[in-house]
Amino acid sequence: MARRALIVDDMEIVARALSTILNLENFDQVDVVTDPRLAVRTIRELDPDLVVLDVRMPHMTGAQVIQALGPRPLHRPGLLIYSASPKEDLDKELDRTGLLYDFFLEKPAGLPGLKQAIQTVLARVQPRPPLGG
Repeated sequence: MARRALIVDDMEIVARALSTILNLENFDQVDVVTDPRLAVRTIRELDPDLVVLDVRMPHMTGAQVIQALGPRPLHRPGLLIYSASPKEDLDKELDRTGLLYDFFLEKPAGLPGLKQAIQTVLARVQPRPPLGG
């Protein structure tokens, strides 16, 4: 089964580096969105297995993207937050919404830390049901 990922980061150089890493981690399709205002629609259209989301971006924060997605169904993309912003800032913004993410990784992270975060997130995600099932 093909694995798909979406990177939402306003810094194109970071998004390209993440894309390369995800390709090396056997993702068959890696898409990038540099404008967070397009993130929710793109997540719904692509139905990725993994979303790597920055927190501090122009026009819309990572927390606002999470809020716009709303409650996630049983099968949902794994949500890896990869950000230079403190985890506490995101948690405070999401406080009382009941909305969650799967893992927070602070930038910059080395390759081993990023690989471990990806594996952790994917282990928490319910597999996509087979076609027709």
